[in-house]
Amino acid sequence: MNQKTQMTKQILAESLKKLMLHHSFEKITIKDITDAAGFIRPTFYNHFKDKYDLVEWIFTEEIIRPGEQLFDVGLFREGIRLMLANMEKEKDFYVRAVKIQGQNSFREIVFHAFVTLIQKVFAKRTPFPETVPHFFRPEILAEYYANAETFLLMKWLESGMPISAEEVEKAHWSLITVSFEDVVKEVSGEEKENR
Repeated sequence: MNQKTQMTKQILAESLKKLMLHHSFEKITIKDITDAAGFIRPTFYNHFKDKYDLVEWIFTEEIIRPGEQLFDVGLFREGIRLMLANMEKEKDFYVRAVKIQGQNSFREIVFHAFVTLIQKVFAKRTPFPETVPHFFRPEILAEYYANAETFLLMKWLESGMPISAEEVEKAHWSLITVSFEDVVKEVSGEEKENR
């Protein structure tokens, strides 16, 4: 993508973010976005098909791509940490974006972005043999982990991001590295009773 295209997309993104501080996403029109950005409407359609596409671009550029760079070198925890920190920096936007409902809901945007990211990780790092059991196929695993990531992010955003990105990352890491059985034992106190 050339620098002028990237700059135009960024200006449109910033325009939408500013508008969302005072208006609900549903009430914002393409004309509102382009007027606030100092562009004409066709400029928007040269880069995005609709305002949902713009939200997806923002999430991908600000959250997914920076994390993906760390994922590419095997730094998964650091990638998640960076994604959460970037969301925290843009808290006003993401707390409002989570309210986008309907066919192109923010939840769908997040889920699709994580599925794509996780599939890329599998494609780059893991050759899956044809004999792998059904639930361990890369497309199934990508959906499984994307659902977990999406759920955690949505809960954090829907509650207004009351805890820090660092706290969310620690909880996230515990949830994905500790088995369900271990969680049940820890919460119920069985671990202590068995010692």
